[in-house]
Amino acid sequence: LFATPAAAQETLVWSVETPKDAEAALRYSIPDTDAQPIAFACVRGSGQVKVFAQLAREIGVKMDAGGAWVDKSGVRGPWPMSVALTSEDASATLRGQVHVDEAAGGSLAITEFSTAAPLATTFRKTGLVTLKAAGETVQPPPAPKSMVRKFLRACK
Repeated sequence: LFATPAAAQETLVWSVETPKDAEAALRYSIPDTDAQPIAFACVRGSGQVKVFAQLAREIGVKMDAGGAWVDKSGVRGPWPMSVALTSEDASATLRGQVHVDEAAGGSLAITEFSTAAPLATTFRKTGLVTLKAAGETVQPPPAPKSMVRKFLRACK
């Protein structure tokens, strides 16, 4: 069977960008869309990696009079939330935040980890990563190890 151009555009793929003059990024996404279940970004040489994951759950339910998103209790976002990251036997539960994902709907979980963390070492070796937040799990297929290494090298 041959994929039509439209079907091919809806396929989630891993991509890496390491420009010299901008943030490096590793994404699992549908190219040229806002659909990216999980993405990693860093300022070159910072030693820190930001993680962004799209969640189906809508934490923010409405905007208040000031234009800020609020949850069902009336608390303004962003909302603090624990975010668990795992790569094989390495794991970390990190402080994170959840924002309304206006582009894709649902919510966007954001956290950060060090390139020196055991999680980064295992992710580099395996390409495996799982994120859990707000009762949801984001588990993409393994990233190509060459892409993970290229991305993390730019972040160090």
